Amino acid sequence: ALALVCLGLAAAQQNDWTIVPGKRIGPIAAGTSRTGLERLFGKSNVEDKPVDTGEGPEPATVVFGKDSSTALALLWRDGVIDRVLVCYESQFGPCKWHTGAGVSLGTTVARLEAVNGRPFVAEPWGSDVGGNITSWQGGKLAGELGDGGNFLLGLTLDWRGSASGPTSGQREALDEIYGQSRTLSSNSAVRALRPVVTRMILFFPGKKASN
Repeated sequence: ALALVCLGLAAAQQNDWTIVPGKRIGPIAAGTSRTGLERLFGKSNVEDKPVDTGEGPEPATVVFGKDSSTALALLWRDGVIDRVLVCYESQFGPCKWHTGAGVSLGTTVARLEAVNGRPFVAEPWGSDVGGNITSWQGGKLAGELGDGGNFLLGLTLDWRGSASGPTSGQREALDEIYGQSRTLSSNSAVRALRPVVTRMILFFPGKKASN
């Protein structure tokens, strides 16, 4: 038993905080089991509890739940990891998990465009799916993160208002965006809101992503 504990602690210490879409998040892969999580991270760092997925609470297994900058919520289907909510309680960051290109919570639109090599498309704010990135427009991130309804890492953008709500400039930008069927990241109204990545959901191959 002591050997297993030591092995789990060693694996946790070696965690590189890297997301490799479609393959792993840290040492967690698609085939990692519930007991495997305890071996990797230690029993005290793994807990079963419901989490808010945006569509109400769902049963999940949470890893590193005591720290929002590291917390992962794993949702299961038929005993297999279905999807992973990354730093799911952090929203605007900080978040230690990141892709090889440095995409994480708090990544700006300008940075995403630079990595992607071109503008991308997101759902306009004002609906339940507002801010969801829906197409990388054939850019570099399409190959790394997935695209066309089959995302390996789904990203959502959001913006911050003032303590009293949206500023007058933000309201003008939102009024322009609300009438659009889709929103291009290079749109001046989008840039005026200065949105950043506020949600990351990891999917594994064979699991269709609704983002």
